[in-house]
Amino acid sequence: MKQVGLATYTLPLQGKTLTEQMVQYLEAFDHAETAVHNLAVAQEAKGLAERFQVNADKAYSAGLLHDVSVVIPNDQRIALQIAVGEPILDAERQAPFLLHQQQSALLAKTVFQVSDPEILSAISCHTTLKAQYSRLDLIVFLADKIKWDRKDQAPFLTGLLERLDDSLESAAGYYMDWLFAGDLVVPHPWAVAAKAKLANT
Repeated sequence: MKQVGLATYTLPLQGKTLTEQMVQYLEAFDHAETAVHNLAVAQEAKGLAERFQVNADKAYSAGLLHDVSVVIPNDQRIALQIAVGEPILDAERQAPFLLHQQQSALLAKTVFQVSDPEILSAISCHTTLKAQYSRLDLIVFLADKIKWDRKDQAPFLTGLLERLDDSLESAAGYYMDWLFAGDLVVPHPWAVAAKAKLANT
């Protein structure tokens, strides 16, 4: 049953590098714009990792694949989550888009053969973060916000970059404060827990 759910989103990958494979995969599903976003986030994550002495290769790989589940329509996300036997939180039922972070990690593992648990963790919480975050999780989370994929400039960007001069945690906390002050569709429990932990660091 698990393979039935994933078969629709599985393609043979021809590229020699993970970057080439990601671009090929998303272009095959007509999501070239997301490939551009993934590349931007990967580069930003690599730079942050080098700055904060975290494994830059892992940061780059996580950034490359963080949004590959864009190929899954939002109205199919819950069905896929059920098909692969993964739990669904109430917030995710209300806003199935929130499942995209976990489903990107699923595709990273099954389609792109990524097995590193640190990379998969960073992909799986890049939108909400989570209570037990690692420094790599923080870096990919922040890289995605710095290179956000909306047409307008991120209103929090200047403040977030200033907080980065203090620490990764300070920058993440600044973003969470902005998010919960008005841009939140539904409070995901992972984000709530991460915000509480950041407030105490």
